[in-house]
Amino acid sequence: MVEQLNTSLNDTLKAVSDVTRRSILTTLVQEGPTRVTELAGLYDMSLNSVSKHIKVLEKSGLVTRKTLGRVHLIEANLGPVDAVEDWFRSLRSIWDLRLESLDDLLNQKEKTMAELEMTTSRVFSAAPATVFNAWLNPEMMAKFMTPGPGMSVPEASADPVIGGRFSVLMRAKAGDLPHGGEYKEIDPHSKIVFTWESPFSVDDSTVTLTLKPLGAGTELTLHHIKFADEEQRDNHSGGWTTILATLDDVLS
Repeated sequence: MVEQLNTSLNDTLKAVSDVTRRSILTTLVQEGPTRVTELAGLYDMSLNSVSKHIKVLEKSGLVTRKTLGRVHLIEANLGPVDAVEDWFRSLRSIWDLRLESLDDLLNQKEKTMAELEMTTSRVFSAAPATVFNAWLNPEMMAKFMTPGPGMSVPEASADPVIGGRFSVLMRAKAGDLPHGGEYKEIDPHSKIVFTWESPFSVDDSTVTLTLKPLGAGTELTLHHIKFADEEQRDNHSGGWTTILATLDDVLS
């Protein structure tokens, strides 16, 4: 049954693949039953050539032939078109399902990225104001924003206001890694929130620094949200931990 359906569909598609046959079929739908000689008169080709096209249409079932004496009337039959429409509907259904699955996958990935987060903290002997200001001072940032051994920061800048931007060029043996972001919240001397933009970050990746007095020193908690995957989260966790340790050394 499936093979018969496929054969019928193939015949139909083959029949309408030719522009002349499509034109003949359109004429028959518009004009109704038409003699072969009248159809031939519409085209710049011989009666024999038109007859061959009609035979292909007959084989596909798209036209039928009625013989009245010597008169051959050709009439359109759009029944086989139903099979073509069903096929296209099935293709659309498959395509819609694929798009739906892709949408679900993208939504799930977005949800996963939003759920990935990391937190690290460190106690500094320096006062909260000192630790706070270090994150907004480009000269200080150049000294401690080094997440790995052998790295340096040849360039750093900051406009420490809400909506202002900062940039840090981290230099490693493998090359330069530009980082930057926008300040979203600056609350002296207890909180700084900024976006995090790097070659490995995703949109809306955000870092929150929370500072609390602890005796004469400061407890700093760094919370970073939204990563492409767990590997990137873990890499950033190690990098931020190293940065906090370097800041402690710089301030000591």
